Amino acid sequence: MKRPNALPFGLEKEEINKRLEQRLDDYAKKTQFYLRKDVSLKDIAEVLVTNRTYASRMINELKGCKFNDYVNQLRMEKVDELFHTPGYMNTHSIHDLANDCGFASVSTFRRAFAKKYDRTPLNYAKIHGFKD
Repeated sequence: MKRPNALPFGLEKEEINKRLEQRLDDYAKKTQFYLRKDVSLKDIAEVLVTNRTYASRMINELKGCKFNDYVNQLRMEKVDELFHTPGYMNTHSIHDLANDCGFASVSTFRRAFAKKYDRTPLNYAKIHGFKD
């Protein structure tokens, strides 16, 4: 993805945040950066043409969470997609699912999953009729 230009000087904070959020959303959609296990706030700040502090503050304010939680939310959207892809859960393990969705470890994946669904991934898979 081509790196965007720096935002013009003199914009109000709300306009800056709006533009940065749009850049972030576009970048997430086009690149699925959140599937990389090594994605960092520094990487995202560079793409947004801002610094880490401002990128972090913008994500906190507009997404309502910290950077790592935001990335995990995007990863969990991918989990939902793969869970509902016909045949995926019958041919892949929970470890594969975690890996395919960008989680560096199964334990981190399980925590994010339990936070969203209030159950383990394996329990969820069994409830929905997938393999044991």
